[in-house]
Amino acid sequence: MHLATMWLGICGLALMAMLMTRRVKGAIMVGILFTTFISWIPNHAASFLGANSQVPGGADRYEFFKNVVSVPDASKTTLAWNFDAFHKSELWVALITFLYLDFLDATGTLFSMASMLNHRIPGFVDEKTNAFPRQLFAFCVDGIAIVIGSLLGCAPLTVYIESASGIREGGRTGITALVVALGFFISLFFTPLIASIPPFATGPALVLVGAMMMENLIDIDWADVRHAVPAFITIVTMPMTYSIAYGVIAGCCSYMVLYLGNFLLDLIGVAFGKSDLHTVLYNNCPDAFQDKMKMPVPFKSPSAVLQSHVNPEHAAHQAAVDAKEVSYDGDDDNLRFNDNMGHLPSKGVVNNNV
Repeated sequence: MHLATMWLGICGLALMAMLMTRRVKGAIMVGILFTTFISWIPNHAASFLGANSQVPGGADRYEFFKNVVSVPDASKTTLAWNFDAFHKSELWVALITFLYLDFLDATGTLFSMASMLNHRIPGFVDEKTNAFPRQLFAFCVDGIAIVIGSLLGCAPLTVYIESASGIREGGRTGITALVVALGFFISLFFTPLIASIPPFATGPALVLVGAMMMENLIDIDWADVRHAVPAFITIVTMPMTYSIAYGVIAGCCSYMVLYLGNFLLDLIGVAFGKSDLHTVLYNNCPDAFQDKMKMPVPFKSPSAVLQSHVNPEHAAHQAAVDAKEVSYDGDDDNLRFNDNMGHLPSKGVVNNNV
């Protein structure tokens, strides 16, 4: 609590939040720059550069910072392939780990961004399939970036949750992504400056991004334990493990345990005759497939449908089929329906429940 860098980061967070409440464009960027410029001032308690920095390595960072501009050089890692370790189990463990981590990171982030955008553009995400427009292209771009990054010797690339700040600022089309890509390309030549941005300047931005993502919680059915418990475990696990992927894995595993456990109990109920198999399958299948498993509707010819509206005798028969008590003596004025609640309308009045 006595670190000056922590209090500088808190001031940056407060500045970002106040600017966002005033709907100032680029509020997060202003807060990051404010904190960064103060941390670059030497010889004070919150300095990030120089030998007096409370963060270890300040002298080396200052020497690198003085270069300002540098030409990117990836010659030592570009196409530096080695296939001699494919017979080792450690390699396959690393490959599988990178695979599911990157897959879950990209999937969770893209669907979170789509859900966030759906609050601003209703209907952006399909309610039944939870798909969003051109999602295939988004996943393909992420996969291509991973391949290109691996050829350059970079760690697995993926879409970042910080994209939420761009959506909040008004980003809606691919032009936003192209502008961001151009900014990243330019930053390659200013690596000494970019590397000198302290973590306590960018940390508050992540806090605000997390606050903006909390609006997606209203879409969770908290009354349903099968949804509430996995969602809560997912939310709690992500910050505790510093990984979106681990949070998604924990949520999926807890959901499968609850789902399979309830499904097994329902099947036991079917075996003892307490419920029928079709109802169990319908209640446990995903929402996107429930329309295909609805109970078949009895066939009615067009003439029967028409007669149910114009023929009092047919209406009386249909009401009897629906377990209604009907009183009809051939006179339309004396047609009376008595519903299951025991309410008897006056003569000549047809109960709308029938």
